[in-house]
Amino acid sequence: MNTRFQIRNIKEVQDFLKQLPRGTLRDGLRAFSKFILGDTSHGLRHSESYRFVSRARAYGKPSSAPAGYFSWKQFRFVAAITEGFTKPYQRTGETSAAWEMQETNGGYGYTFKNPKPAAYYLRDESGQARQPALVGWRKVSRVLQDNMAGAMRSAMAAVKKWIADNKPRG
Repeated sequence: MNTRFQIRNIKEVQDFLKQLPRGTLRDGLRAFSKFILGDTSHGLRHSESYRFVSRARAYGKPSSAPAGYFSWKQFRFVAAITEGFTKPYQRTGETSAAWEMQETNGGYGYTFKNPKPAAYYLRDESGQARQPALVGWRKVSRVLQDNMAGAMRSAMAAVKKWIADNKPRG
C-alpha cells in the first residue's frame, strides 16, 4: 500500500507561486518541495517524538477480547505476525526515511510518495490509525501546514540565488 500525494489547490501556495519572477518557478518549486520532504528535524521525514499510548486506550476493550483488541481473532493474528509478542518494540525510522519526491511535468510539479505500508497508517489522510493519531503523528496535511512558512522561505532563497546567478553582467 503506497502513500502518495501532490500539493494542489492550496490558495497560499498558488498565491506564492504567482508572485515568483518569470523563469524562477522550477527552482522555487524544487526548493519548496525539498523543504516539505524535509529531514530528521522537519517535514515528512521527521518522526514524531516517542510517546506510549496503549492499544487498550486507543481501541477500547470489548467484553470477551484481550485488552486493546476487537476480537480473539485479531489478537491471534497480531500475535502470529509479531512472533508471539516476544520482540520488544523498536523504532527504526525506516518509514519516515522512505519518503521521496518525484519530479513531474518537467520540473513544474512534484509527487511525494512513501512505499512503506506503515506510512498509510501513520500519516495518510484517510488511513491513519487511532493509536498513531493519539501518539501525535501528524497527517500529511498538517505536516504541510506546519512547514509552509519554512518552505516559502526556502523557495524565496532559491529564487534570489537564481536571479543573482542569471543577472546580466555588463
